[in-house]
Amino acid sequence: MRYIKKAFTLIPLLILWLMFSIFLWGFVFNLITDAPPREKITLCVDAETPGATELAVLLEEKLNGQVRMVKVRPFEYAMFDSGTLTGADLFIVPASHVEIYQEWFCPLPEEWKEQDLILEIGGTVFGVRVYNAAEDKGVAKDCIRYAGPNGEKEDYYLFFGKNSIHVAENEGAADNTAVDAARYLFDLYK
Repeated sequence: MRYIKKAFTLIPLLILWLMFSIFLWGFVFNLITDAPPREKITLCVDAETPGATELAVLLEEKLNGQVRMVKVRPFEYAMFDSGTLTGADLFIVPASHVEIYQEWFCPLPEEWKEQDLILEIGGTVFGVRVYNAAEDKGVAKDCIRYAGPNGEKEDYYLFFGKNSIHVAENEGAADNTAVDAARYLFDLYK
């Protein structure tokens, strides 16, 4: 009986050890499989992204070695890592949330300002429409569910991140890969 009691007193310690082990190996796995920001494009989407992996793979193939990795993250990912959200290279956001996240966006790069479907805020062009709710057509529609929390449809816009090192017009930019990735997104318009 004494051995059984002793075994039960060790259970909380074993559970704690197991949790520590899971976090440690998760951290190690993330270090091994993740890429530094210079080698990665991050697209954050304010919608459900059931095809995030497929979209990331498609963009990686299209970028053809310009970056090592593409990450497609829903905004809910910010619960785990808010730095990913604020430092993203590209954003897809519904029209109703543009003002909420506007501080994360940079003005639209010059080569994109000639688009027909641009969004202007306070005289500055910030975004390009990627989903037309009236026609139910959009970019990567197989991978992104363009619908609000109650299932209502609205237009969505693509924005470039002001902290992105992959937008040539941003301070300290390494390259213009985010602009290329956005161009490839528009190839997936359905």
